[in-house]
Amino acid sequence: MTQKLTMHKKISLTNLYFNRFLAIRYTVAFFLFLNLYWAIFLMGSLSIIALLPISLFVLGILTTWEQIKLYRNHCNKLPYARLFYRALAIVFVTLMITLYTPLYHFFFPFLKQTPDALHVLMVLLTVSLIIITLMLSKLNKIQHNQDLHFKRIQAYEEFIN
Repeated sequence: MTQKLTMHKKISLTNLYFNRFLAIRYTVAFFLFLNLYWAIFLMGSLSIIALLPISLFVLGILTTWEQIKLYRNHCNKLPYARLFYRALAIVFVTLMITLYTPLYHFFFPFLKQTPDALHVLMVLLTVSLIIITLMLSKLNKIQHNQDLHFKRIQAYEEFIN
């Protein structure tokens, strides 16, 4: 019975540590699919720039793999996740700058350059940048054990010991 209880405590702690990264995992999945769809549309337009979202997609896959490994080996440092979000931020800021230039058709050859399309893209990119900023902040807090979830884990550890 004691062994079973000890195993239950260990699994609970493993799950709690793994769940510290839940928001990061969901946003990585969101951006993975966003880049996948963008790449598919660019490939349909026969654009060489499709390599950009494909490379972001591959970086997202590496980030996902890094997240999966966290279940067995807890770590506070996630270099692929940090790189993924920084790369996304750079690409999205670049896209925001090029929206109102002739380079628009280079990145979005499948969309007409109408005011409605520009506004929707600007909102999507702005919201995405806000999410990216929040995730980079969360990664920083996790790396320094300053996140709220870590404090809850510590309280749980004290309770079960």
